[in-house]
Amino acid sequence: MDLSEVIHTLQVSCDEVRYGFASVTEAAISRSEQVLGTFREDEGLTVIATQEYFEREGIAHQGPFARLTIEVYTSLELVGLTALLAAELAEREIPANVIAAYFHDHIFVPYDVRAKALEAIMELKQVDKHL
Repeated sequence: MDLSEVIHTLQVSCDEVRYGFASVTEAAISRSEQVLGTFREDEGLTVIATQEYFEREGIAHQGPFARLTIEVYTSLELVGLTALLAAELAEREIPANVIAAYFHDHIFVPYDVRAKALEAIMELKQVDKHL
């Protein structure tokens, strides 16, 4: 739960899968391992899935996005990590959609800037300017 310790042990990974976001009715979603997550909003069901899934199902979506996974177990009560990561990416004008899951935080960034985003996050380990 110590932000400084988390930053100094920070590891991040990025797979090569292209992801997308869509808003649909629940009836439009089929069970698939390619669906990473859903979130119910007043306007509809937000779905995060692979672009392949959306294209196969004929679902309009936004993307492509890359998923960066913070490979350090973080407590759901840790204060400041999401803000720190988002601020570091914002400094480089990289949009970030952050999802805090139970074991890891995941950041979705435009696919074509994934390497730049990885570099930005890993630079946090070398600089104590934020802590």
